[in-house]
Amino acid sequence: MHSRLRALITALGLLALLAGCAPAAAPTPPPKATAPPAKAAATATAPTSKPATPAAKPAAPAATPKPATGEPRYGGTLTGWDAIEPEHLDIHQANSGGTLWPIAPVYNGLIQHHPTPPHNVVSELAQKWEAAPDGKSFTFTLAPGVKWHDGKPFTPEDVKFSLDRMWNPPSGTISPRKAVYSSIGSVETLGADKVKVNLKHPSPSIINAIAIGWSVILPKHVIEAKGDMKKDAIGTGPFKFREYVPGSQVVLEKNKDYFVKGQPYVDGIRWFIIKDKSVQMAAFRTKRVMVTGYGSRGISPIEADLLKKEIPSVGIYAYPAGGAGQTLAFNVTKPPFDDVRARRAAVMAIDQQEIIRVGAQGGAAVSGPLGPPGEWTLPEAEMKAFPGIRKPTADVVAEARKLLAEAGHPNGIKTGYPFRAASQFGEIAEVVQEQLAKVGIDITLQRLEAGVYQDTQRKRNWDLIQSSHVYVLDDPDGLLVWYISGSPNNFSGFSDKQVDELYAKQSQTMDAAERKKIVNQIERRLIEQVPMLRLFEWTFMFAHWPDVKGYTGVGMGPMNNSRWAHVWLAQ
Repeated sequence: MHSRLRALITALGLLALLAGCAPAAAPTPPPKATAPPAKAAATATAPTSKPATPAAKPAAPAATPKPATGEPRYGGTLTGWDAIEPEHLDIHQANSGGTLWPIAPVYNGLIQHHPTPPHNVVSELAQKWEAAPDGKSFTFTLAPGVKWHDGKPFTPEDVKFSLDRMWNPPSGTISPRKAVYSSIGSVETLGADKVKVNLKHPSPSIINAIAIGWSVILPKHVIEAKGDMKKDAIGTGPFKFREYVPGSQVVLEKNKDYFVKGQPYVDGIRWFIIKDKSVQMAAFRTKRVMVTGYGSRGISPIEADLLKKEIPSVGIYAYPAGGAGQTLAFNVTKPPFDDVRARRAAVMAIDQQEIIRVGAQGGAAVSGPLGPPGEWTLPEAEMKAFPGIRKPTADVVAEARKLLAEAGHPNGIKTGYPFRAASQFGEIAEVVQEQLAKVGIDITLQRLEAGVYQDTQRKRNWDLIQSSHVYVLDDPDGLLVWYISGSPNNFSGFSDKQVDELYAKQSQTMDAAERKKIVNQIERRLIEQVPMLRLFEWTFMFAHWPDVKGYTGVGMGPMNNSRWAHVWLAQ
């Protein structure tokens, strides 16, 4: 069983609930695996439950599962909620699921992870892909006849342009996930239907990185004309972008020329922006929305239990967070938290278990720098001694106050504490505020709307900040991007030569056991230097009305498999 799924079940303590809340429609099995080329299986050497073995034979043009039981019908509008505003519409430059979730149905990636276990990497815009015998390049063959929503033909140049924009962004373009593509050395087009990705060295994670939900292909001609996609959404996906009304909704309409014949089934999707938890639940109960929000904007175990009692046939899914959690981050570039003693004092005050119980309504798991106990983390017994996971006893609080005084703050620290506007984040912030006060750190809560919050975070206009810390890739190459010098995700400003060197070393290590030893070294160093503290990792739940058919779940986390092309409405 996947380590994050084990953590999820442990945290929920709701095995009986999960057994009684099976999806309304059973997921279909993943496509039959194709045989890998001679040495391409190198990507599967890392201890991950997300197989990245490249396909050598043609696969289906897209990996959307067939609808479950019953003949699908066409028509209707799928409705749901999102709790935050999109920061803008450019997925490559976004760092928030508030952009990806509502806009993802507009686009496709080259490849994607199948939503059902074992989450094999399968085709989307690429019909097939092959690895070179030395593992240092991959050649992708593209699906024929694909068009952009504006009628322009989709070409290999679009793929090269998009991949280059992610791994080697031009001046003025932000690529928050640049580090996960760092093994790419160049991208070249081969004729009318092929793209070759050349690597600097064999990589155990690159195919998984290209398959994540953020790795969408954007139109070269639109970006060259307009500079970015922040106000436009023109893709090849199953739905076309119609409008975004700030504070109200994001509206998508069916792409009648979608290259996967017969899909999508619904006429459109309408995402209502609903920030208040009670209003969200009321909207679902009255069927104004047919699916809940995703990830941390979804439902809690308590809400899931209530819905199951009120609507017995409701579809409820519990799924791994894919690394998504809340983080207490320190600005290490200036006082007071440039001093590691001040940072250690703060984390010694944190009680993750209390934050989970009160702020996350029990729907989370305790976490170290790389997540809950799992295939890459330090042993669970060692993790139990981490500040934040262990209980802050009176002796620990006294020690923290002493550290703070030694750092030059005998009277404590007063500072602001920005967090993103949404009721669940505010509840967490209040618990953190209470805990930090015990060691003399007095924080003033600052509730910021998504756009302002993202701008504040990037500009580092803060001492402490509460962040939605989402691992873009459940692999050390993705798990560690928050701590690498110069990474766009490293908003703490942390820079440590030892961590950087070990990160580069593990990224090129194909032997799984040896790679884990290196990763464990990095985690111990991060615990010592504490540039940020994960407050917990979410354990997500999602619900849909019985009328929503063909839904198979997000699979590996909320940032994947969000096209909705295979979903249909019974009424």
